[in-house]
Amino acid sequence: MRDAARLPLSSALNGLAPTANGVAFFSGVRAAWAVLGLLVVGFACALQIASARFGYAYDVAEMPVRAMVAGLVAAGLIFALALPRLIRASLGADAGTVRLLTIGIVVAGLAARLVLFASEPILEDDYQRYLWDGAVTASGANPYAASPQTARALEPDTTLGRLAAEAGPVVRRINHPELTTIYPPVAQGAFALAYAVQPWSLVAWRSVILIFDLATLALVLLLLRETGRSPLWSALYWWNPLVLKELFNSAHMDAVLLPLILLALLLAVRGRQVFAGVSLALAAGAKIWPVLLLPLILRSLGPRPRRVALLLAVFCGLLAALAAPVFVGGGDASSGFVAYATQWQTNSALFLALERAAGVLLGAPGLPPASPGLVARLAIAIALGALAVMTSRRPIGGADDLVGRASLLVGALVLLSPTQFPWYAVWFAPFLAFRPWIGFLVLTVTAPLYYLFFYLAAHGETALVKELVVWIIWVPVWAALALEAAWTRLGPQQGTINAER
Repeated sequence: MRDAARLPLSSALNGLAPTANGVAFFSGVRAAWAVLGLLVVGFACALQIASARFGYAYDVAEMPVRAMVAGLVAAGLIFALALPRLIRASLGADAGTVRLLTIGIVVAGLAARLVLFASEPILEDDYQRYLWDGAVTASGANPYAASPQTARALEPDTTLGRLAAEAGPVVRRINHPELTTIYPPVAQGAFALAYAVQPWSLVAWRSVILIFDLATLALVLLLLRETGRSPLWSALYWWNPLVLKELFNSAHMDAVLLPLILLALLLAVRGRQVFAGVSLALAAGAKIWPVLLLPLILRSLGPRPRRVALLLAVFCGLLAALAAPVFVGGGDASSGFVAYATQWQTNSALFLALERAAGVLLGAPGLPPASPGLVARLAIAIALGALAVMTSRRPIGGADDLVGRASLLVGALVLLSPTQFPWYAVWFAPFLAFRPWIGFLVLTVTAPLYYLFFYLAAHGETALVKELVVWIIWVPVWAALALEAAWTRLGPQQGTINAER
């Protein structure tokens, strides 16, 4: 195992790095791992206890939002500062110690997840839509054909009317009830599975999330082996406080697509590109954006035009089949997909800047009228598409190179997306195990500041979100990434990020 080089910039933090491989040293490292593991479980317990103050019985103004945000930021700081250092300090340990530490990582992370099964989702209600969609899909109806608001107006002798009557508070608490669902068919299958386990149950949905999350951990460990990296790096995903909050407290569905993306990369690494295309199409059937990774999967085939054609046919055919219910449902003003693609914009400092710049440019004489927001979205889409093509131009030099390029694309998507909810940052979390870039570690610290929006909105200060909060969230992330990139370019070891194992 080749665990040697350290990240630029972060090497100054590595006071734990061993000067000798003595028993006493690794005993101290094991103790440090135990303390951090207890902190992970303690964080989950604290979140579970605090969540009781965020139920529907409370107004937002009564909720301890600032204290909760402070706790999430503190957990992110401990994670970002301590865990990468501890992993690097443990890289010289013997195989038995590494195996023991890996078991401890899995157990502590699993315990934290199970603790959060009993928590009240904090300042999030997307799961209400998941429960509704799961009931609609499991009943054989098309979730893209009618909005929850429409269903509530139907007679109870219809399928949707009956479900609306059975759903009770679930259907009344769905956000944007006038819109049909924005979640593609593979996500709908996961929602329906939860409904089959137990109708209208958040615990059943969290159980489905846990299945996908365990699959993500297993695939991270397999890819770490393929790339020659220590399994200890998996802690950057499994102990990530943002992952714990967004997947197991807030119960967001993003857990569904992560293992499908990682499976596609693993299959491509092992020369099973057609099956990788199937997995990637299923990932795109959970959230559309994994199509960005298709050029990388195609590039991993090399100069084999027949196999490329077969992969493309399989991918496009499966994606078309998955898209059919969406098109059958229609694309009128009630379509969640249309609304999301054209209107959704949240928590993005970059998009605000691009939209303002587009507004200035469109104001120039002679230019046709257009929406600045639409122009900014188009520019972002073109930039991401161009990056996907550029990252696939060169031949792929092995597993680490493929995962590294995928990390770059996913990271760019997180940074450029017009909608930047904290749970979107979870998309990059598995890739921290392979590319622990400082900017994305910083994002673990700053992303929870998003929740200040609820406090500010409750006190009539929503303008501060665009004027201040989004910049506090994203400027440190961009600055850290830029500084790290410059350090890497100017440092004595080119490519030290890729060398770290």
